[in-house]
Amino acid sequence: MNGIAVIIPVYNGARMLEGCLGSVTGARVTEIIIVDDGSTDDTLAVARALAVADPRVRVIHTDNHGIYEARRTGIAASTAPYIAFLDADDRYCADALDMLSTLLEAHDADVAMGGIVETHSVDAPEPGKVGARVRTQTPEEMWPRLMRWGTREFILYAWHKLYKRALLEGLVPCDGICQGEDVLITCQVFLKARKTVETTAPVYLYLQNPESILHARFGPRDLELTRVWDCVVDLMPEGQLKTMARVNRWRTDYTLMTRLILANDRDLDARYAGALSEWRSSLALHWRAVIKILPTDRKALLLGLRFAFGPSRAALRLGQSILGAKRRRQEG
Repeated sequence: MNGIAVIIPVYNGARMLEGCLGSVTGARVTEIIIVDDGSTDDTLAVARALAVADPRVRVIHTDNHGIYEARRTGIAASTAPYIAFLDADDRYCADALDMLSTLLEAHDADVAMGGIVETHSVDAPEPGKVGARVRTQTPEEMWPRLMRWGTREFILYAWHKLYKRALLEGLVPCDGICQGEDVLITCQVFLKARKTVETTAPVYLYLQNPESILHARFGPRDLELTRVWDCVVDLMPEGQLKTMARVNRWRTDYTLMTRLILANDRDLDARYAGALSEWRSSLALHWRAVIKILPTDRKALLLGLRFAFGPSRAALRLGQSILGAKRRRQEG
């Protein structure tokens, strides 16, 4: 029986770590590697106590280098032939890892991935697996989905997948990355993968944590996305994959522009005025390439920001304010 190493990077996650670890079940899980990425709370003490109670657990403490480097540290420390990732504020669904490893072997695949359940509570009931579908795909079939070529689908997450460890060996170093780390890992993995097996059955509970990086106020961390996509462009071989990566790099400028606009904060507008100017220049140069890969309902916004920036920004912020007021009324 092939073992599974589960790698859990954590920064100041003392309150979440025990519940996260409790979801790591399955006969095949032989290693749980908690990488404390320079936490300043009680994370290290909690992790060490959990290691005493569970012989599968090993704890590694490092200076703060970001989630991406924490995962690389965990990979290097693991020995199991299969590897999975789990974020400290999330949970696995019941039997997820056993199911993914069974699919991996049954279909002679290199990567297995399953469905994601977004939830606001770890106590929410898991959806059933009845009627789940399974399919296999080649890298050529996967890349348009991975690069979000004309779709809203986002499957670049690293944590709803199970990997053969050879795919994760030799990941390039990239210090300080806490945004976009999934993109950087997944793109490197699929440069090596031969076949993917995918199930629609839920395997991962993705907790919508208002304190997480993804829900944080716009700030310097967001700019890490440009570093990530610059790195991906460099890694891709010449041809269609490099073209896809370049367009996604330009798309990132558009995404950061809209995030800053939606923040609707004068101080942020002033702080990132230079960056906004660069993003607008990028959009002016590359809008034709970017608009081709956007879902239909996003194309109008891009055209508005490209050719009528002021009115489009005002309209976007007004719409955001109206939605925010409506949400507050519903919650109150």
